[in-house]
Amino acid sequence: MTTDLTTTAGLTELVRESLDDPMAEIARRHVEPVVHASSSLSTAGLHRVRGTTTDGRPWSFFVKSVHSARHWPMLATMPESLAADIVSTFPWRVDADVYLTPPPLPDGLRLPRLYRIDDLGDDRLVMWMEDVQTVSTGWDLDRYRRAARLLGALAAMRPVPPPREQGPPLDIGLHVFCTGVVRHFMSSLRDPAAWRHPLVAAHADDLLRADLLALADRIDPLLAAVERLPHALAHGDASPQNLLVPADGSAEFVAVDWGWGSPTALGFDLGQLLVGLAHDGVVEPSDLPEIHAAIEPAYAAEVDADPGTVSFGYAATLVLRSAWTALPVHDLDRQPTPELHELFRKRAGLARFIVDIGRSLDV
Repeated sequence: MTTDLTTTAGLTELVRESLDDPMAEIARRHVEPVVHASSSLSTAGLHRVRGTTTDGRPWSFFVKSVHSARHWPMLATMPESLAADIVSTFPWRVDADVYLTPPPLPDGLRLPRLYRIDDLGDDRLVMWMEDVQTVSTGWDLDRYRRAARLLGALAAMRPVPPPREQGPPLDIGLHVFCTGVVRHFMSSLRDPAAWRHPLVAAHADDLLRADLLALADRIDPLLAAVERLPHALAHGDASPQNLLVPADGSAEFVAVDWGWGSPTALGFDLGQLLVGLAHDGVVEPSDLPEIHAAIEPAYAAEVDADPGTVSFGYAATLVLRSAWTALPVHDLDRQPTPELHELFRKRAGLARFIVDIGRSLDV
């Protein structure tokens, strides 16, 4: 089920609301698709719907379509019992719920303005949001530190009580991720043919393969250790791509694409802050150590916990969420262009960096 974004009923009212002009009329409109990760369990589509009014003023909305994990195209590749767990536990509408019931936020962090949510039925939603105009400058270490500080302050504002001894894990999302998405990637990483593929063989050596496979044996002990840490409600997907820097100075960051839904260990948000731009091939692997060194103390200074606890939570959840997904093995069926080779080079460096962190963890 879809909605026609160019002729959606009430678009004129949305334009009038966004411009604060009850008399505005639409002269032109068009839809621009926004590239998003095809592996996303809940994001069905991203678009900008923009145009001009009859008196020449521009208007624009960022439109995000989400759906239940039961509509995820890759679900059919999962074992039946695992697919059922993913559908029943994955919080596909958490982003919408955050906008509908905003959480307390530290000064300097805000949400985008939500104009409307269309319920299409069948567990599908379309969110019409502010199209945040961002600064053109990239991320330097100071911006990483400021983001880490605010993510720490966010966690400090929303602590979660320790779990009951016999209760379910606090971070059910991490457990489902490790049994679902990680298992899916591991099936490729265990295949010798994947490591012989030109995109992998040119940039990843046998030692990386051995270390990734050996580290997989530590998933259960790492999950158990993480469960014993202090937890909080966090952003859940705090990559730089989801921490927009507004050009109008209305906040330090506009936090979008909230994810996960379950409590996370202190330090969790730092993982995506570190790997977000590296996943897109924007950050060189050689830059990761100084980013890593900058964000951890900035976050730790904002939370009421021992720095060692934060450090372990950050490192362990980084490994569990990102070590085995660092190599984009889902792209092995693509034509090996120079651009794709470059992405694999950087992602192999990312995998090496995370694996080295994982090997140093004592559990």
